[in-house]
Amino acid sequence: MSPLGIDAAFIGAGRPATDETRAAFAAAGIRIVGSAASVDQVLSRPADDCPHVLILDISAGKAEPAAAVRRLLGHCQQSVIVVTGDAPASTISKAVAAGARGFLLQPYAPADLVATVREAYDTANAYGGVRAPRAGVRAGRLLCVYSPKGGVGCTTIATNLAVALATRGAAVALVDLALQFGDVGSVLDLRSLNSIVELLGHDQITDDLVNETLVHHTSGLRVLLAPTDLASVETIEPEDVVALLEKLSARFDYIVCDLWSSLEELSMQVMEAADRVLIVTTPELPALHNVKRLVTATHERLRLDDKALFIGNRMPAKVGLSIADISRAFGREFAMTIPSEGVGVTEAINRGLSLFDARVNPRLAKHYKRLADVVVESLQRSPTATTTARVAV
Repeated sequence: MSPLGIDAAFIGAGRPATDETRAAFAAAGIRIVGSAASVDQVLSRPADDCPHVLILDISAGKAEPAAAVRRLLGHCQQSVIVVTGDAPASTISKAVAAGARGFLLQPYAPADLVATVREAYDTANAYGGVRAPRAGVRAGRLLCVYSPKGGVGCTTIATNLAVALATRGAAVALVDLALQFGDVGSVLDLRSLNSIVELLGHDQITDDLVNETLVHHTSGLRVLLAPTDLASVETIEPEDVVALLEKLSARFDYIVCDLWSSLEELSMQVMEAADRVLIVTTPELPALHNVKRLVTATHERLRLDDKALFIGNRMPAKVGLSIADISRAFGREFAMTIPSEGVGVTEAINRGLSLFDARVNPRLAKHYKRLADVVVESLQRSPTATTTARVAV
């Protein structure tokens, strides 16, 4: 093993490790431990022999790169895959969605490859390595995060709650349902040509569809992004989204949905189907007033008091009422309050890092670890408490 603890191997004959490449790797403390002409050669060897990083050159390969990545991860479950070569953007995007942690297009210098390998490995290692997908049928719980007022931190809460649940070993899908202007991809630095549109309307959601469409995050989380094409949003029916969430619940322990702040039919139907609704507010009077109006206006249909967890974000405020005073004025108890961490959270968002990333101040993650505990404990206390029937598919 190399002094820095990283062993790497090349797969594919499109761009073998040249003397210059080997020298660059050696200078960076990364040991090249072998090469294989094909994915099959790697799969024929014991899984224990898999190195930390597999560099897959797709230039000369005949197999679909996304399929090759999935096969490699199925065998080398703790390896980090870096894809290199000359390929269309759509091909690279599918490979990344299948689980590749980095990619580099030709032509490139050896130093660029070294930097890509180190970044992919360090990012994966920040979460304790790459987790293998968990097999078996699940009865996943549907969680959604909502506020009738924008700008209160719903996306930050949804993304970090999802990562927190994933780091506990759960199989978690995060779904961006702010369909027009979703920010989940930006907050987690994830990109894909595929979105929720590709999954709607299928009678069955297969492993291939999940692997091709939901993007891998280094925490083990799988993410379904919002469409980049605004015109496609108009074709999405709320009933189809709820049906899709039901199908996905058979494959994940938790599905976390980040909802848009508008009280539209999609948000209503998802909240109606959810096991828990996290209602987020900040200590400003307009935000508190809007939440009270929401609960009152939707009482007959949603009965949020029965399944809502009220989350106070950026509380306590530096000025104004105490949490106890706010709770009395609000008329409801907060399941949890999250203090303002200002600059630290903003910096993480701008860098596309979850608050659980090792490159972020570790104190920021503790609030979301506790939030995950609160959600799980709530479900355990009343595991079947929803006021409406889940949609049958």
